[in-house]
Amino acid sequence: MDIRQEKIEKIGKMIIEGARSDLYVSMRYLDLAIFALNPEADENVEVMGTDGDKIYYSSPRLIEEYGKNARQHNRTYLHSVFHCLFRHLFNSIKYTEEDQTYWDIACDIAVEYIIDDLNISVINPIVSRYRTYIYKRLSVELDMDILTAEAIYKTLKTWDFSDSDFKIMYKAFKTDDHGFWPRPKGGQNPPPSQGNDNSGEGDNPEPPDGFGAAKKLDGKWKDLSERTASQAEHINNRAGTEDKSLIAHLKAVNRRRYDYREFLRKFAVYGEEVKPDPDSFDPGFYAYGLSLYGNMPIIEPLEFREVKRVSDFVIVIDTSASCEGEAVKAFLSRTFSLLSLRNSFFNRVKIHVIQCDNKVRRDTVIENSEQLERLFNDMELVGFGGTDFRPAFEYVEEIKPSLKNLKGLIYFTDGEGIYPEKPPSYDTAFVFLKEHYYDAEVPSWAVKLILDKEELEKK
Repeated sequence: MDIRQEKIEKIGKMIIEGARSDLYVSMRYLDLAIFALNPEADENVEVMGTDGDKIYYSSPRLIEEYGKNARQHNRTYLHSVFHCLFRHLFNSIKYTEEDQTYWDIACDIAVEYIIDDLNISVINPIVSRYRTYIYKRLSVELDMDILTAEAIYKTLKTWDFSDSDFKIMYKAFKTDDHGFWPRPKGGQNPPPSQGNDNSGEGDNPEPPDGFGAAKKLDGKWKDLSERTASQAEHINNRAGTEDKSLIAHLKAVNRRRYDYREFLRKFAVYGEEVKPDPDSFDPGFYAYGLSLYGNMPIIEPLEFREVKRVSDFVIVIDTSASCEGEAVKAFLSRTFSLLSLRNSFFNRVKIHVIQCDNKVRRDTVIENSEQLERLFNDMELVGFGGTDFRPAFEYVEEIKPSLKNLKGLIYFTDGEGIYPEKPPSYDTAFVFLKEHYYDAEVPSWAVKLILDKEELEKK
C-alpha cells in the first residue's frame, strides 16, 4: 500500500469513528448497537453496508460523501444500524429473488421514515416533498402510525409501478449497500413466512440450511433490539426526548406472538390432586415386590400427584363505550373454550368474571366448567361509560380474602383508560384484540398481549 492509499484508508477510518462518536453522544441508548458493528474497509462496497457483524465501508467513496455533506456519513451509519435493530437483514431470507427489490426498498423507507422523524443535529436532514408524499400515502393506506418494513412491502406490492416510478423511489430512499445481506442463492428456496404480518410482529423465520451464521447474528440483534428498546423508553420517560417513533417501532418489532393456550398456562398453578402418580416410583421394584411376596409391593405409588391447572384468578372485561361487544364476545369465546378443556381445572376453582367501565358493574363467580358455559350463553354486557382500570383492581383487593389461591388477573380492553400507579401483588395481563388495538402505554409491571381474529378463532 502506497503512502496515498494509506492516507485515504486512515481518513476513512477516522470518518467512521467520528460517526460512531457523534451518534453515541446524541443517542446514548444506542451505544450497544452502534459499537456492535466492527468497521472493515472494502473498496467494493457502495459507501457503507453491513452483514450484521461488520460495517463495511469504502474509504474513497466515504471521503467523497463527506466532502459533499459532513453529516451524511452519520446518517448512513445510523441507517445500517437500524436495519440490524429491526432485523431487516435476517427477514430478507424469506423473500424470493424477484421480491428482494421490493423488500429492500421497503426496509429503506421504514428506516428513513424514522430517521426523518428524529431531531438530532448530527444527522444530515433530508427535506423532500416526494418522501413526504410517500410517507403520507403509506400512512393513509395502512392506517398505521408505525410504518414497518413488512407492512410497507405488502403495500408496495399492490401499487402499479412503472419502471421509472420505481427508479425514482429507489433513488429517493436508498442509503446503504444491501449486498452483504443473507440471500437465498443457487436455487435455494426461502423458508415460509412464520408470524410476519402487517404489524411487523412475530419472530423471524427459521433460516434454511447454509444460514447458520445468519441465525446466530439474528439472535444477537434480537437481544440488542430488546435491550435498546428498554433503554430508549427509560430515557424518554425520564428526559422527555422526542424519539417516540423509534421506540414504538422497536416495540412493534420485538413484540412476540404467543399461542393463547400457552399464555393462559402462565396463570395456572401447581397443586396436588388425589390420583395415583405412575411417575413417582420405580415399576421395577414394584413388580419385584409382587413376585417376591405375592401381593405386597415394595414401593406403592403415591396416592396423589402434582399437576399444573387453572386455579383462582380474575377476568375483567372492559365494557366502556369504546370496547365493542363483538370483540368482547370473541375474546370470551376463545378464553372460555380453552378453560373448558378437559383437565384444565382443579376440583376447586374460583374465577371472577368482572365487567367494568369506570366502575365495577357486575361480578360473576365461576366454580366449574358448567357454570362457565352457562355464563357465556346467557351473558349480557353492562356499562358502556368511560374507561378506568383502577376500580377493578380496588374491587379485587376487597374480595381477595375469598380467593385463597389468586394467581392473576387478565384484563381485556382497548387500552384507553387510567392504569393503577402501583402494581398489584398478583400477576396482571392486559389483552387487546388487534383489530381494535390502541397503542397504550401499559405499565411495565403488566404483561401486554395482542391477539388477532385468527388466534381467537382457533379450534
